[in-house]
Amino acid sequence: MATKAQRRQATQNRIKAMSHPLRAEAFRLIRDRSPISPKEIALELAADTREVSYHVRKLKAFKCVEEVDNRRVRGAIETFYAPTELHMIDTEEWQELVDAEPEMAEFVIDGIVQSTLDDYTTSRRAAVVGVDSGFFLVRNLPEFDAEGIDEALAASQRYEDEVMDIAARSLERRTKSGDVGIPVSSSIFLFKMPRRSEKKAPK
Repeated sequence: MATKAQRRQATQNRIKAMSHPLRAEAFRLIRDRSPISPKEIALELAADTREVSYHVRKLKAFKCVEEVDNRRVRGAIETFYAPTELHMIDTEEWQELVDAEPEMAEFVIDGIVQSTLDDYTTSRRAAVVGVDSGFFLVRNLPEFDAEGIDEALAASQRYEDEVMDIAARSLERRTKSGDVGIPVSSSIFLFKMPRRSEKKAPK
């Protein structure tokens, strides 16, 4: 589990990484489709391969991505990348980002939500989600006081930490057994809503 200092550094790296639109798009593709190479990213974004390769190297320098594979493709070595950490911005740093870079904060939020929708759409079209009992979907609309918000946020963080611990244990078991992993999308959403307007009584 990452320490507070490590999460803070990861947040700062993410902010620097997202400061360039092409780099941000490259990171999004690495996050969503890893392992993927700069050449594949360039094709997807209709961008120059050399420019994409430069920004992927910057992402690596920011420790946002890492090399996971090298393959010989048509006589050349093609390097493939994966994200080092899926958690985009540490919640303790969020207000700092909102105050300093409000458009960047919007971009990050929209990107995470859109990726989750894309995950669901992909699974639904492949007739995976809902076919068996291996899923958990819940939507609640409770009302909290300020202390309740803090408690719910802490519970969400504990859930994320536990899921990542489970992933680490699963990887350890799969390494020993040689079993193929089961791809999973795990998302946590907890956000405030505008106050519901009171319904007018019928005349």
